[in-house]
Amino acid sequence: MYNYTLVEGDSALQAFLKEGKSPLALDFEGEFNLHIYGEHLCLIQIFDQKRYYLVDPFKVSDALLIQFFTDGNTEKIMFDCSSDASLIRNQYGVQLTGVYDLKVAAKLLGYTGNLSGLIAKYLKLPLTSGKKSKQTANWLKRPLPPKLIEYALSDVEHLFALKEVLEQELKKAGLSAKNSEEQVKAALQKNAKREGWEKISGYRYLSKREKVFLKWFFKARDSLAQELNLPPFKVLDKKRLYALAKRQPTSLEEFTSRVRGPNRTIEKKLATLLAENYRHALEEIESLTN
Repeated sequence: MYNYTLVEGDSALQAFLKEGKSPLALDFEGEFNLHIYGEHLCLIQIFDQKRYYLVDPFKVSDALLIQFFTDGNTEKIMFDCSSDASLIRNQYGVQLTGVYDLKVAAKLLGYTGNLSGLIAKYLKLPLTSGKKSKQTANWLKRPLPPKLIEYALSDVEHLFALKEVLEQELKKAGLSAKNSEEQVKAALQKNAKREGWEKISGYRYLSKREKVFLKWFFKARDSLAQELNLPPFKVLDKKRLYALAKRQPTSLEEFTSRVRGPNRTIEKKLATLLAENYRHALEEIESLTN
């Protein structure tokens, strides 16, 4: 079991930040529409080479968290920061700065696997198993089970050692300057942000008309999921949403039959919203053709 300090409350985080420790090994755990609606930062894991820290973002002010996220003077050693940086942009509206991404360094050396594989390759430690079940665990719960805490802290345990080894290998390969250049861009958004309906499998194969229907049906499902604080897939799964866009019902009765499920209250509300948004979709299609 790791010996760690639990950081709960602004005073505790302020005390930590005043120490000005840098670099820090850093990782996040989040909720991504699995247990409730939306994306939420649930835990921050930190290792300073001597001690581990767990910051509970539910008990710290956004202002202090933003101060930490945007502090470019504190180097934050991470592995594959892209989804974490996206979460911070979406939830807090700021850019994660000061990041040194080990995945960027590893990729320059030809490695494209995950963190466990990187640890096995360069630190000669055994591969860990069961990570996926921990990643999909409910990180919203308090108190967190000891097994989840151990898993969370294990993700920052070896980041310092990995950085040292990777930088040695980069130097041998004459890639140190290239790595420094790439690290500046590590946490930045790589591509234009896509809307949720554009990420649904098969979207690009839809006709222009079908894409409009998918957009409006997606919005109907999303608004109800937000209202009920449910993951959208528990309101209607993506395959059925896609099928509605491909072959659209035209009446409330048809929508009701197509979204039938175990919860009649959700079914009724969803069918009503879909029928309303069907009309909005037709209006948009008409405006595009005029």
